[in-house]
Amino acid sequence: MHNKLLVIYMTLGYPDVKTFIEFIKGAANYGADVLEIGIPPKYAKYDGPVIRKSYDAVKFKIKDIWNVLNEVKKNVNIPIVALTYLEDWISELDLFLSKLESIGVDGVLFPDLLIDYIDNFDEYIKAVKNRGLKNVIFTSPSVPDSLIQKVSKISDIFLYYGVRPTTGIPIPVSVKQLITRVRNLVENKLVVGFGLSDEKDLRDALYAGADGIAIGTLFIEEIEKNGINKSLELVKKFRGILDEF
Repeated sequence: MHNKLLVIYMTLGYPDVKTFIEFIKGAANYGADVLEIGIPPKYAKYDGPVIRKSYDAVKFKIKDIWNVLNEVKKNVNIPIVALTYLEDWISELDLFLSKLESIGVDGVLFPDLLIDYIDNFDEYIKAVKNRGLKNVIFTSPSVPDSLIQKVSKISDIFLYYGVRPTTGIPIPVSVKQLITRVRNLVENKLVVGFGLSDEKDLRDALYAGADGIAIGTLFIEEIEKNGINKSLELVKKFRGILDEF
């Protein structure tokens, strides 16, 4: 892993399985440290409009998410984190986790864990651990400081700090202020994402003490507008910026 982590998000099978596999292979070659793969949920309440649209675009195309995840595992050798909503899998959680484990997915990130399941979140963290998977925990400015401090010690790989209420949506408080404040609470690698909308945000996050950045919306937009090669050029560019620090 690099000194500063580049965590790259892509919706599973977007815009089609062939292009998706090409993107994740390219991203790994160009210096991604961790892949975050979004499994389309029934209702993406904490995702922004771009990622929601990507979910809708693949929902009916992908009949078997497990086959596509298997392809991911075969094609890259960096950690793979499945990002999906706990709400969708809660009734068959052990089955879901055992599927991920059997494919060789490294960890799981539930964006709704500390928001909708705050009263018994530790039970779900234990369930993930019991399956030999890593817990990548998502926090945000709305999570109480004491809880951020607590979960930062138990989050695996890194703690994910979302600076916006949803992905790709700007807010009035500066990224720098938010991260400077939270950096003192976190005893772990701190990866910042969820709406870093431009290069300035990215640099501000790093200057303020982030150990890495997570980006997704920008890649999806670039694939839509200019195709996969332009999107991979962005991966290269972000890796270069991270390597300056």
